[in-house]
Formats: sequence, structure tokens, C-alpha cells
Amino acid sequence: MAVACLLSGAPVVPAAEPILTDEQLQLLSRAKTIYVDVAATTWMRRGRTLSDVGPSLRTKLTAAGFTVVRNQTDRHDLTLKVLYREEQGRQYRIDTYGTDITCAIQLEHAGIGPLLNLRIEESSTYPETGTPPYLEALEKFVANPYFYLLGDLVKGRVVSHSDTTGALIEGLQRLAAHEPMKSDPLKGEFLMSSDEVMFLASARENVIQELGRLKDPRAVPILTKLLGHSERRVRLLSVRALTSISAVDSRSAIERVARQDRDGEVRQAAAAALAGLPPSSQMTCAPPGPC
Repeated sequence: MAVACLLSGAPVVPAAEPILTDEQLQLLSRAKTIYVDVAATTWMRRGRTLSDVGPSLRTKLTAAGFTVVRNQTDRHDLTLKVLYREEQGRQYRIDTYGTDITCAIQLEHAGIGPLLNLRIEESSTYPETGTPPYLEALEKFVANPYFYLLGDLVKGRVVSHSDTTGALIEGLQRLAAHEPMKSDPLKGEFLMSSDEVMFLASARENVIQELGRLKDPRAVPILTKLLGHSERRVRLLSVRALTSISAVDSRSAIERVARQDRDGEVRQAAAAALAGLPPSSQMTCAPPGPC
């Protein structure tokens, strides 16, 4: 059974995922329909969550190419079971409490069994920005890599047979091709962004950080590409992620950032990364010809 867990501030490395037989892979490749079974609870007095977990997941899966059925009795190949809980967190003031969010997600195929098992946890920290603790926890959950990219994770497991980390990389490649939509009040443009658009920038940054934590060398090409991104924060986090991976192959790109990036903090991070990277492997030539 596959397990991937992202705890707020302390991610856990995904466990080894099941190896499927050729027959199971062929069966899985024909899976096109999915039913989403969501159970949600909250500690808040209103008795219902403000999050749209069910509709959000259906949108993600539809965008990933699956047909989402509405009723459990409708014919479907896959089932996505979701248990979403909001519990009372730490107390900040007499009348102010934080919120702890836990979301357990399991993808199953009727003929194969469990394919993916995720547990996502986020908690409010009551930042000084003034964001209400509940909304802060909710925003962190929506931008969590394993929730934001769930459509990519399911597609990766079912279509390309990728592991969780491989699917995260594929998801980041998709995000790298998009920019957040922005309102322009001067032109009278006010965009009502969906969560997918509103939290794109935050989610992209979170994915970069998670790939750096996982230290998977497969992420090096996309992280190296992001060194040239227009957003300063993306470049900075990509440098740090490549440093965590000890990406020797990216040395020349990091050197270029250290010399030429227009942001001082990014240049400093790149210089520090170079100091910690092992030297590039020297090219050797077999005599008598030149390299």
C-alpha cells in the first residue's frame, strides 16, 4: 500500500508503493471513470466546513482526464475515498482557537485494490498578518502539494504508472507553464479566481520545497529550468532545493544565477549553494583522440 504524508512543517517521506504485475497495469490503464466519496466534519458551530473538498477534487480529476460519476451506483473503475476533518486546535485568546485539518485520501481499483494512500495534515499558526486562524489553516491545506496536485497524483498512478514523487515532478512541470491570474483595478478588471488559480503561486512554491526535501535527482531538470523563472521566490526556492539534492549537474546554471540574478538574496543563495556542492566530475578522454 502506498503512503505519502505531508505534515505541516514536518513532511514525512512517502513509503514504498506497491509494484503491480503486467496484467494489473493493463487493467489499470483502462480505468477512465472515478467515484469520489467524501465525508467531512468540523468542530465549528455552524456544523459544516467552508472548504469545498468534494467539488475541488472533482474539478482536479476532470482536468486530469477522468470522468467523475456522481452516484456510487453509476459504473466506475476507481474510487477515491476522502475523510476530511477539522478539529479545534490551540487556543490563542479567550475566544480564539486554531484549527487542525486532517485529510485521509485513498485511491482504490475494484480489481486491484489500494493504489494510493495519502494523509495530509495542516494547522493554523495565527500569524501576525491578521489572517483568522481557521482561514489560515484552510489556505495552507488548499496549497498543500499533495492536495493541490491530487489530480496529477491520480493520473500519474493510473496513466503513467508513476510513483508519488514522479507525479509531483510531472505536476510541477505543468505548473511551471502557468502564471497566476491577477486583477488589474486600473483597467477595471477584477478576477474571481478559483482555488486552482488563486493558490497556484503558493502551491508551486510548496512543491519546489517538497521536492528539495525528498532529494530525488529526477527533479533536477525542472528545478534547473525554474532558475530562470520570472518570480524571485521561485528562483530562490529552486536554488535551495537543488542544494538539498546536491545537484552537481546544475553547477553551471547555479553559477550563472550567482553572477547574473537581479536579486541579491537569490545571488547569495546561489553562491552558498556552490560552496556546498561537490566539484563537477572531470571529463576524461581516451587516447589518442581529443574529447
